[in-house]
Amino acid sequence: MSKKHEQILKEKRRRERDEQKRKRKQRQIVVISTVLVVVLVLAIVTIIFQNQEDGGQAVNRNGGSSGQETTAKIDYSGQPSIGKSSAPVKIAEFGDYKCIYCKKFEETVFPKLKKDFIDKGKVQFYFINFPIIDKSSQLAANAGEAVYHQDPIAFWNFHKTLYEKQGDEREDWVTKELLTNIAKKTVPSLDVKKFQASLKDNAYQNDVIDDYNMAKSLGITSTPSLFINGQQVSPFDYNKIKETIREAATNKGPNNE
Repeated sequence: MSKKHEQILKEKRRRERDEQKRKRKQRQIVVISTVLVVVLVLAIVTIIFQNQEDGGQAVNRNGGSSGQETTAKIDYSGQPSIGKSSAPVKIAEFGDYKCIYCKKFEETVFPKLKKDFIDKGKVQFYFINFPIIDKSSQLAANAGEAVYHQDPIAFWNFHKTLYEKQGDEREDWVTKELLTNIAKKTVPSLDVKKFQASLKDNAYQNDVIDDYNMAKSLGITSTPSLFINGQQVSPFDYNKIKETIREAATNKGPNNE
């Protein structure tokens, strides 16, 4: 075999080896990239799942307390309430009518509170607006205020029904027409024209802003946030809620004078 032929064969083998190395590197890059993508996707899914499992706890959008117990001075004056004013315990919920976790609280926790404590004269319960999702949250809050100022008792029927009619929070389902229809059905004494004018003029926007500012001053970042005589508790831990109510009833705090 001639030297020229040997050189050609060597060069051919060299190119083959180089090509094999190149392919191995490409496969390694593909494998590493795939692993990184999988890890990233799993991390994102884990974060989303944790937020959902927390029932909204420790999120800056909506869904509950941070899990840390704090003491706060709450101004209950002018807020919708249900239960005896002489009750030894005051509970304040800061909520948003578009918040899915507020709906969950309304349907799963509030009925227990009403049966176990409110109806028995042990708790006076307050709802305070904290519209943080979007502008239509503010419209819903305005509607609640308009109903409350016309009929404080019927407010709670309106409040409950509005949650029942809740749509996807990503959609603009809160409309003046919907709010008017709900008010007509739940408030027998409703002055419809006055109610509609209130929505048109945002007549109670200052009240809504005051509620919002109070929530912010208390360090609240999510809904629902629940306070029992000024002590913040998880809105979905009913055993803890019951325990805190009993402690508050025994040790009457500064927020329940």
